[in-house]
Amino acid sequence: MNAGFDVPEILAYGILQNKHHYLITASGPDGAASDYLIKKPDNNETKRQQWIKAFGEYIGQMHKAGIVHGDLRAGNILMEPSSPPHFVMIDIERNSHHKIVPLSLVRKNLVQLIKRISFKDFTAKDRVLFFKHYNQSYNRFDKKDQKKLAIEVINLVKKQNLWGGNQNI
Repeated sequence: MNAGFDVPEILAYGILQNKHHYLITASGPDGAASDYLIKKPDNNETKRQQWIKAFGEYIGQMHKAGIVHGDLRAGNILMEPSSPPHFVMIDIERNSHHKIVPLSLVRKNLVQLIKRISFKDFTAKDRVLFFKHYNQSYNRFDKKDQKKLAIEVINLVKKQNLWGGNQNI
């Protein structure tokens, strides 16, 4: 992808007789980013924290480049758990590009992402780390607006009742 974000190689695409479109791509890394970002018994905590930082930076760079993922969730970003990790976007058919991403779409993308990661396994400390590195990479908001954005996103996720547990607020 010429904006600096990898997507799987397109092998074939077209329209079927029933007017449905199809797209066949090469495979990418084996795991969804969410598999590595949440606390699991087989995830090394130090590496997991490094992956969260890198993921925050990746999403910040994506928004800085003007890209809005149409269905941003950690399952639609594949990850090779190398050092540094390598990310590949999938399900990109609804992505859009903007000179400056409207704040409403920034919020929407972050809600899409955060609501799909179980807050039972992605702690408040993890969220702070993600937002810190997201904001460092995006470099759009001042400290006050960074905090406001994070609180708005968390409250929107709560409001949609997608929290996944309240012990970790």
